[in-house]
Amino acid sequence: MISILQAMPCCESTRTFLTQDNIRFLSTLGHVVWNTRTSPMSPEEFREALTDMDVCVCGWNTPRLDAYVLGKANRLKLVAYTAGSVAKVATDDMYDRGIRIVSGNEAFAQSVAEGTMAYMLASLRRLGKYQQYMADTGWKPADFQTQSLLGKTVGIVGYGAISRYLIGMLRPFQVKIKLFSRHATAEEAQAMGVEKADLEEIFSSCDIVTLHCARSPANHHLIDDRLLKRMRPGALLVNTSRGDVVDEEALAAHVCSGRIRAALDVYEREPLPMDSPLRSCEDILLQPHLGGPTMDRRPVAARLVLDDIQRFIENQPLENEIPRWRSKTMTK
Repeated sequence: MISILQAMPCCESTRTFLTQDNIRFLSTLGHVVWNTRTSPMSPEEFREALTDMDVCVCGWNTPRLDAYVLGKANRLKLVAYTAGSVAKVATDDMYDRGIRIVSGNEAFAQSVAEGTMAYMLASLRRLGKYQQYMADTGWKPADFQTQSLLGKTVGIVGYGAISRYLIGMLRPFQVKIKLFSRHATAEEAQAMGVEKADLEEIFSSCDIVTLHCARSPANHHLIDDRLLKRMRPGALLVNTSRGDVVDEEALAAHVCSGRIRAALDVYEREPLPMDSPLRSCEDILLQPHLGGPTMDRRPVAARLVLDDIQRFIENQPLENEIPRWRSKTMTK
């Protein structure tokens, strides 16, 4: 029987992933050592806890799996990460030791794509504005303005699991999709039914631009004043990737002027400061970084990696494995 360390702390957040059904299933897979702490393990505690463990189940706030933390992981072969991106935990030290890692990234990506769709539709229909109008005046104004997603041209910046799901969700709306990606080829884009384009073309020709690129030095302020100036009057920018991909000061100037609109789930500083100029813009949808898995999808993400533990035990291919190269493309 294999030994499994369940390293997630005993707290409400963990219970949203490890439901009673998931706990029962995990318990059938081997001898489980349960973390009873109510806060995340320190690197020192994690190092000790990994001794004689074959598998580790972990999630948000897990210490990075570097040489020090793995120093006593004499039997560890698989890490089951219940969250999405493994960029904060996976290391070359881990891969060099032959330790494999699986994650709930597919479930996370589906949820972010769904959230992106919700932000697009809410912004185009101006749901927040007219809900407030109902509260203030009782009905809609005579000159109300709403827009449809149907038939629009949508630009997607960055290509990964989220963009892949988003493309599928957009298809019923009969949109034209343009994709900027440093990795996908024109042939791959064509196979997905989208057109590959550079940033200048996307920002000058699309009704909606949605960002799905990783946080990296190359992507810091990738979306700057120069690109924002290219956007069509009334165009919508959606960001569910990372806040520092966008020059927030430049974005605030363009949105507050009324020239373009924005729907934001992420910011350069989180929580968004109360004195941020973004809070005073009229045509903007601001969300407090809620684009990830909804509460009802968190157990799905966890079950993906628990099923892979079973496959690992049975020497079957792992369906949610993150290889070294892919871990380096994920955002932190």
